[in-house]
Amino acid sequence: MSKRRTAGEGTIGQLPSGSWRAQVSLKGRRLSHTSKNQQAARDWIRKIRDQIDQGLTYDDERTTLGKFMEGWLATKKSQLRNASNEQYCMMSRLYIEPELGSIRLKDLGSGRIQELYDELSKSGKRARTIRIVHVILHMCLEHAKQLGLIARNPTEFCNVPKSPKIEISIWDEDQINKFLVFIHGHRNENLYYLALATGMRRGELLGLKWQDVDWVNHRLLIRRQCCNPEGGGFVFQEPKTNLGIRSIQLGLGLIERLRVQLANINIMRQISRDKWQDYDLVFPGMNGKPQFGNNVSVEFNKLVDQSSLPHIRFHDCRHTAASIMLSHGIPAVIVAGMLGHTISTLMSNYTHFIPDMQDEAARLMDEITSPIQVKFNQSG
Repeated sequence: MSKRRTAGEGTIGQLPSGSWRAQVSLKGRRLSHTSKNQQAARDWIRKIRDQIDQGLTYDDERTTLGKFMEGWLATKKSQLRNASNEQYCMMSRLYIEPELGSIRLKDLGSGRIQELYDELSKSGKRARTIRIVHVILHMCLEHAKQLGLIARNPTEFCNVPKSPKIEISIWDEDQINKFLVFIHGHRNENLYYLALATGMRRGELLGLKWQDVDWVNHRLLIRRQCCNPEGGGFVFQEPKTNLGIRSIQLGLGLIERLRVQLANINIMRQISRDKWQDYDLVFPGMNGKPQFGNNVSVEFNKLVDQSSLPHIRFHDCRHTAASIMLSHGIPAVIVAGMLGHTISTLMSNYTHFIPDMQDEAARLMDEITSPIQVKFNQSG
């Protein structure tokens, strides 16, 4: 391997494979990193030198996965939504730390990580859970690789089980009507009406405020979700993507439902008196604070069971709304806009609900491409 020193910033050498290895001396020890090209090797050395100036020591190279992940999660917290941060911490606490936390980063190999995935699978953990563990481990170890603490990311060589395709459960129009008749007079009746009619997410419904209702133009502005952190309480946060911030057109029936809901809240406020806490919510709890999301889902499940209808989850109200709109010929771009989806996401999930109009398309193109015989006057 030919080497050359780069102005006091370490050593760069080209390997027989064509890759470039960069090395930096740290208190008599060497940190190494392999890059695809010379510039990437230089960039790595520059990054490590900056980190040494900021306090990086050789002890960091000998740290355990648990210790490193603790610091990585603390840094990652500011970059994640509350729900994602809680999931990362929970997965680390339940599955990663107990099995791998005491292993030094440099000693953690693909085989041991694969053993963890296999053990989780044998214990009955879902493929989705194992994939989330894999994603967290991969990102954490990729950061360690960028710091030069490990030469390669061992998760890249592991096999992760594929998540089975989830069959979407929906109701047809008759079943929707039966459910709405069954829940007549229920405290959350109007919440379920809106869920089935618009396909809004649970968090969007629970975070909806009266300031988001455009009474004149009959529209809702979706611009926040209400989430419940693991430690308790609630937080309002923006939707995950820009597409989640959207407006939804409402029919006269839903507008009237909202007027009834507003009257209901005035009654709730009078009953609660001094205990009422006003958050301007459309679907608050009995004291004005946001309802707990899991409680709404549990309540919905009980109502479905009591109604003797086929079981669907609360989130399946969203699928139900999308499937009915598409089956009635509402353009996919309109449905995607209402749900806050991309067209590609919508089509991958709901293509089979779109009516097959190939016969009509064939007839149209047949007419267009069938020439009409025109007789020209050739006299003169």
